[in-house]
Amino acid sequence: MDEGAWVIMFPEGTRTKTGSQGKYKTGGAPVVPIAHNAGCVWPRNSFIKYAGIVTVSIGKPIETAGLTPEEVNTRVESWIETEMRRIDPLAYDSRAAQPGEAGAAGAGR
Repeated sequence: MDEGAWVIMFPEGTRTKTGSQGKYKTGGAPVVPIAHNAGCVWPRNSFIKYAGIVTVSIGKPIETAGLTPEEVNTRVESWIETEMRRIDPLAYDSRAAQPGEAGAAGAGR
């Protein structure tokens, strides 16, 4: 990172099903939380991709110095889950259509 290389990690460890929340894992570097709704165009465990627009939201860096892994995890999870519900609120409505269906809002991480 000191040499300008980008490091991308997904705290959930993998993509999750649209509209669901996975288990977050711990790490040790400063964290820049990112939320996106790519699950609406490329659902988990699906080879098929659908036409659509992916919204990406990048949060402010969360410094990890002096925090326990659990505290960092809680802050990251809170930001991402709040942001997901802001950028794609219909994905968290149990009545919403599934990815690829007409009217699907979808959300992924």
